[in-house]
Amino acid sequence: MARVWKEGISPKYMHDNFGIYQGIWMPQMDRCWFSDDGYQVTSRILIMDWGKIEHAAITRNHGKAGGPTCNGERDIPWAVKQEIKNEIFGEKRVAIEVFPAEANKIDVMDIYHLWVFPKNFVMPFGIHPKKDKMCKVVNRGYPKDPSQLVRNSADLVLGEDADES
Repeated sequence: MARVWKEGISPKYMHDNFGIYQGIWMPQMDRCWFSDDGYQVTSRILIMDWGKIEHAAITRNHGKAGGPTCNGERDIPWAVKQEIKNEIFGEKRVAIEVFPAEANKIDVMDIYHLWVFPKNFVMPFGIHPKKDKMCKVVNRGYPKDPSQLVRNSADLVLGEDADES
């Protein structure tokens, strides 16, 4: 059954009129949607070299009473993020989730950021050989001691005591 979305009051509106949201990016989120199964999506438009990128922040609220947390209990599986991207921004839009350098990481609550690219945007790389733009693969050679890799792999497949038997 498809998720039902309703647009709500945005953090930007709440910030501008009531001073509620602080920080750098949250007061800029000028769109907000709530789903019937407890998800919230806020977004803002950014002008970048690649065009207008929509920064979307997704949280799982578990209904009206509980807000977002930072304990991992409200993790959002990849497949759900894909569904949300399709439902709000469209099936033909490309989006990425970024894992920043540790020095730039902000981890204060279970919130997931998608960067939704303009319609018809093509990533400069991909993993699907027949549909995505392919890059030249760099051959890094082989490890100095491939026998250790065989032992490590056997340990993973057969159990840690594989080399003792």
